[in-house]
Amino acid sequence: KALFEYLSPLVTIDTAELEIRIQVALNMVGLTDTSSLVQSLSGGWKKRLSIAAGLAQEPDVLILDEPTNHMDWDGIFWLESYLNHYNGTLVLVSHDREFLSAQTNRIVEVNAAFPNGILSFKGNYQKFLEERGALIEAQIHQQERLSNKARREIDWLRAGVKARTTKSRSRQEAAYELIDELDELKARNQSLQRKSRIEIDATERQTKKLLAASDLTIQYGDQVLVRNFEIKMGPTQCLGLLGHNGSGKTTLIKALLDKLPKSSVQTTGEVFWADDLKFVYFDQKREDLPQQESLCEYLGDGGDYVIYKDKSIHVASYASRFLFPSEKMQLSISQLSGGEQARLLLAKILLQPADVLILDEPTNDLDIETIELLEEILQDFPGLLVLVSHDRQFLTTLCTRYIALSGQGPWQEYATLEQWLREQKKSDRERGEEKGAVQEEEKIKREEKPKVKLSYKDKKQWETIEDEILEAEGALEEINAQMLLPENTSNAKKLSHLQKEAEEAQSKIDDLYARWQELEEKFKAAGLD
Repeated sequence: KALFEYLSPLVTIDTAELEIRIQVALNMVGLTDTSSLVQSLSGGWKKRLSIAAGLAQEPDVLILDEPTNHMDWDGIFWLESYLNHYNGTLVLVSHDREFLSAQTNRIVEVNAAFPNGILSFKGNYQKFLEERGALIEAQIHQQERLSNKARREIDWLRAGVKARTTKSRSRQEAAYELIDELDELKARNQSLQRKSRIEIDATERQTKKLLAASDLTIQYGDQVLVRNFEIKMGPTQCLGLLGHNGSGKTTLIKALLDKLPKSSVQTTGEVFWADDLKFVYFDQKREDLPQQESLCEYLGDGGDYVIYKDKSIHVASYASRFLFPSEKMQLSISQLSGGEQARLLLAKILLQPADVLILDEPTNDLDIETIELLEEILQDFPGLLVLVSHDRQFLTTLCTRYIALSGQGPWQEYATLEQWLREQKKSDRERGEEKGAVQEEEKIKREEKPKVKLSYKDKKQWETIEDEILEAEGALEEINAQMLLPENTSNAKKLSHLQKEAEEAQSKIDDLYARWQELEEKFKAAGLD
């Protein structure tokens, strides 16, 4: 379906406003061509389209469930900018901790480890972590106090008839209630004090140089993705690959691994790997999972045990280290959530011994607890780690260096992620300034063109028509900007008026371009161009 056809049934409003609402919503998310087909969009643009469906309804409450999942850097930057100016109530489910910190003023955690299964604090995610830590510490101290009291009550209960002739019925009941309360608190605290009990089965190679690339160039036909790439890396290092969608991150990884099809991709330069290295490459292709197999069958390859770090351990014990409870072991993979399937893939792939671990978007669909577990595992990995991710905190926690790709040949190394993020925001501003400079330069060049023998009217219009077009286009841009203002998006009458102005402005532009072409043909007919 075309974008407009796709959104129309989802927006339940008066048909008179439907077209305007949809056009405004698509413009807000950067989709300007309503005739584009949904199937032609990338995952990141489909995510924007789903957000546009919500925005078109002008909600008082906007509910976003993992909005940054599978979204590229441009999409994340755009969404953060939009939400910074959103005036309604936002309900957000996200595993992106940086995104949560920037967008929220209250955090609610649904977790059986807390009383009534809910923990709620005012403030952003960082403030929530502080409050949560204090509450956990208080729960642990409470357990210690209850344990001491329960010990005395148990001694009293065990004293029996020899110690007392009668026992207080109410004290007995209170003692049993205390023991139950203590058992419940112990269980809650135990689930909160999870410790990572998993390490990557690494060969622990002592070679100082695992990877070296020199003058590596990658191109498709005439399009150069990466030019003269160079790098040297060894054990305990972590490289983060940065760049927008299509910049060549996955292509570079495959070139380093010599996995690119020779028929369509040309590579030059040298790539060196130490001898007999063991590679593990994770790209989260959940469609490759055997959906009918049980979790136990998949992890154990049909058996009850797995070989981990040269030792045989029960598959249920290994699965529990990835937060899978025993009651899920016999569930088919198709019954697991997207996040559980991603976690299962990680559990399976980390059974393999590795010198080099390459993870392409490993945090997609994972919950925060699993991401934190994965961070703990990877921080202790003694080999070489290569990451592609849009999770800023995940990258900052693990990476020792960063390479940013442009997709057009040039690449740049950065010491921190923050350096690259600052440059991206600066580039957005400079692109707008550069566009204005180019238009000014073109204007100067036009003014330097030799005059031609045309009618006085044609001559005068030829000298000014491009400026008229620029002015008309500027007027249209201003109208479009007015349509995006919150006070206008919620005013149907105003939107209708602006839409009419936009149509008139576009008609004027079309007429000017037609006149420009007519004058240009006159020049050619006279042998002047």
